[in-house]
Amino acid sequence: MKNDGYLHLELILSLNIFLVWGAAVPQTQYTADIVLPCDYALLDSGMGGLGFTRQKVTLVLQNVTVMGEEPADAPPDYQPPESPEMTIFLATVDLSTLSFAQRLLHVECEGEEVECEISPLYSQFFAAYIRLPELSIAVIAEATKPTENPGELADEKIVVPMTVDLLVSSSPPSQRGSLSEEVTLNCEVWGGMEASMDWHLQKDGTGHRLNLEDSRITIQQGAQVQKKATSLLTIRLLNVHDEGTYICAVTSGKHRVQQILQLQIREPPQVTTSVSGKPKTTVTCHTDRYYPLDVEVTWLLNGSPLTHVSPITSSHRRNNDGTYSVSSFLEVPVPQPGASPDTYTCAVSHVSIADPIMIEVNVLPEDIDPSYTVFLTIVILAIIILSAPLLLWKKYQLEKKKTI
Repeated sequence: MKNDGYLHLELILSLNIFLVWGAAVPQTQYTADIVLPCDYALLDSGMGGLGFTRQKVTLVLQNVTVMGEEPADAPPDYQPPESPEMTIFLATVDLSTLSFAQRLLHVECEGEEVECEISPLYSQFFAAYIRLPELSIAVIAEATKPTENPGELADEKIVVPMTVDLLVSSSPPSQRGSLSEEVTLNCEVWGGMEASMDWHLQKDGTGHRLNLEDSRITIQQGAQVQKKATSLLTIRLLNVHDEGTYICAVTSGKHRVQQILQLQIREPPQVTTSVSGKPKTTVTCHTDRYYPLDVEVTWLLNGSPLTHVSPITSSHRRNNDGTYSVSSFLEVPVPQPGASPDTYTCAVSHVSIADPIMIEVNVLPEDIDPSYTVFLTIVILAIIILSAPLLLWKKYQLEKKKTI
């Protein structure tokens, strides 16, 4: 048996091994330059109206901190050419690690569609808006050298050195949800000053600040840590009235930036079919509780498109919860007795589903009328009864001839 000294030593060694292996492996990071093609957009009041003129420029986010191990084939630091073919906005990013940096770094290599637009704001500040299918970024940067005429920057084809003062991102900028589900919209802010964030809903041409008295809505806003703050908007038990444009309004010092997020409600239809025989045989397809309004109902007969009969479709009806319903009626012939049943298929297409919902209903052959069967039986019996004497007389005559 081991004495207490050996046991104590083993416990210490085991604890040290556990601490070494159980310690969190430190995450590596490196810096990189992200080069993006952009449009330089300027408000133009010419030709009697307001519009934007656009010119091609390049945006370089320089010295971006990327989380992960630097790849062996990482591109070198960006060096602007002495005689650029277009104006280059060279923006130095002195912020903590950007959660989306790695994805943004490889966006061109992966062939992902990216939109980028730069516009002058005020004084020496410029705003850049970058948008990917699942990421939206707003950047406010200050030119480190005086720019006398921002409208001529794109024409000059020069390098404009800048420093990023504020960056706001959301991922994803557009979400879809079904009724009674839960959705969370996010707004992340990087910057040197304390930022405040408010949420607004824009719908049907009007906007209002979100009512936090609604128990379904919560906003979680964390304190700024390492120049970063986050605001999460959660909506539970979604209904159709929650659909709209949500705006995360960020105020940081003298800067005001809006991050726009879209929330769409998509509720798949519930489809039922039935058949009735009075006064005419009618098959009905009832489509209920779908949102948004657009829905398409078509019919198939035994698997083929139905072309010789036109359905009658009711108007869209709105339910109490804001969803819609519609019915399609089809008067059909009844198969002849002994024939196979006709199978009618109601196909419902809607933006909430990838493939149409297909519901079948069978129209059975017509049954023989019982009164007709009784009448036919009586007629047959009458014929047999009436013809019996004639058959007996003929039999008698035939036997009589045989005896002569």
